[in-house]
Amino acid sequence: MANKNERKPQKMTLKGYYLNLPDASHPKTEFITRIMSECGVSFTTARNWVMGVTRPDKEENVRKLSEMTGINADDLWKS
Repeated sequence: MANKNERKPQKMTLKGYYLNLPDASHPKTEFITRIMSECGVSFTTARNWVMGVTRPDKEENVRKLSEMTGINADDLWKS
């Protein structure tokens, strides 16, 4: 007698498989992407700001970064 609780294999497409994968979380990339969106800059520019390679020319972007992080604008790039 067959077990009534046995699952029958479900047919799935590659797209269905992909859509059922859990959403990954990459907080560092998501933060850079948020900077890009809110400041209107490229990924490279946003990453350079975060890594301290360069700083924003526009004070508006410094203010946005301060608001996003809660870090005082004067402290954003202190060593």
